Amino acid sequence: MNELKPMKKAETSKLFSVASFIAVVFLIGGCKKEAAVKNIAPVTISSESVDSANYLKGYFDGEPVSFEGNASAYNAYVDPDSSQGGGGNQNHDNDAFYQSGSKWMKLTSAGVQSINASLELRSLSVRVFVSPLAPVSTNYYNLLNPATYPVSSDGNASQGAYITLHDKNGVLWTSHGDQDGSTMVILTRGANMNTYTVVSGTVSCKLYDGEGNMKKLTAASFTAALGI
Repeated sequence: MNELKPMKKAETSKLFSVASFIAVVFLIGGCKKEAAVKNIAPVTISSESVDSANYLKGYFDGEPVSFEGNASAYNAYVDPDSSQGGGGNQNHDNDAFYQSGSKWMKLTSAGVQSINASLELRSLSVRVFVSPLAPVSTNYYNLLNPATYPVSSDGNASQGAYITLHDKNGVLWTSHGDQDGSTMVILTRGANMNTYTVVSGTVSCKLYDGEGNMKKLTAASFTAALGI
């Protein structure tokens, strides 16, 4: 009868090291957080015409407003759960989303560009297990299909349109709040230009100043280059 010999110390240590390495790999893989995908470099679409081809116009609290001229198209993948994420409302919605938008820029007295108004559309990302599908221009282009969309609400910040504007006094108003009855309609969509496409449509929504005040943006129309 063969005698079972104890395993050599070196062999025992080797097996223990391999097992420890595998355990660490699984531990790291299980705890890894998704990193937010960075914005593309904005595409600036400019026009020297007074009646710019890139605009957002309408009535804000009954008074006409018009944002025209220089507009930067942008897109991003936003993961509020990531340490690099931003743009979501973690108190209400921790879902990752795609955003495609346009920002109308202005020069401050110090010669620095700041955002005068913005218009974007958001959509929940499609995931495979826990990772989102790689965001490519086709994802963003398909996001901008001509259709009627809701305006993203306080309780659902990651789906629908999101609008911001500065009024004549420089106060920032955003659509972050109740949006019952608000809509954004994309009527036309241009060709896929790889980094942007031009869309036109209408929007009607409520805007909030962060101090509990609300004003309505009504009879608004836009033609803008949105990032893809």
